[in-house]
Amino acid sequence: MKTLFQSIIRKRNPAFKFDENISSRTLFNLAVSKSFELFRGVLFQVFHLKKPKPIFLGSGVRTFNNQHISIGKWVKIDTGVYLSGLGKGKLIIGDSSGIGAYSQLVISTSFNNLGEFIHIGKQVGIGQFASIGGSGGVSIGNNTIIGQYFSCHPENHNYSDPNKLIKNQGTTRAKITIGENCWIGAKVTILAGVSIGDNSIIAAGAVVNKSMPANSIVAGVPARVIKGIYD
Repeated sequence: MKTLFQSIIRKRNPAFKFDENISSRTLFNLAVSKSFELFRGVLFQVFHLKKPKPIFLGSGVRTFNNQHISIGKWVKIDTGVYLSGLGKGKLIIGDSSGIGAYSQLVISTSFNNLGEFIHIGKQVGIGQFASIGGSGGVSIGNNTIIGQYFSCHPENHNYSDPNKLIKNQGTTRAKITIGENCWIGAKVTILAGVSIGDNSIIAAGAVVNKSMPANSIVAGVPARVIKGIYD
């Protein structure tokens, strides 16, 4: 049984291997849980007139504007996640990626000024309670891993006119790009117009308000390059 489950999990994580202390009862509980999630994923796709593929949906997953949502095979979307495909482009989640519980991926929050897109690559892992907006466009590269409470804001509110309320002055949007094979720690915030190069590490709690080169270790508020990853 362990070998069978291990081969299935390796569809999402090729390097996965069960700890030797995992019991048969734990494996049985895992099988039951994942069977329900897989069945829920199939029902979701059939209901929305999509060709079924193996995806795992936790309980309480909600979606909006499904014709603009594309979910790859072996994707895991955990409990309470909200996905909104309201936008000019699509919300795409690549094969074998995972979205942590109670996260929100929302291209647009308004109907009068649609946002751009959210593109999540393959084998990306995003922790619980993430908040990713796609108004200016967000792209996350393959094999990037992201901790809990991550937030991504590809727009800023305008405030230069003293005669208007800030909320009535509109926004300025700029795309956020996160490269491949990055490790982004818990509670990181990335602001509009930022590009993170491949193979970079962003320390927990950092607020990134400017672009960072590839192969960098980044930390602080505001964030700055501490050193190169291979130094």
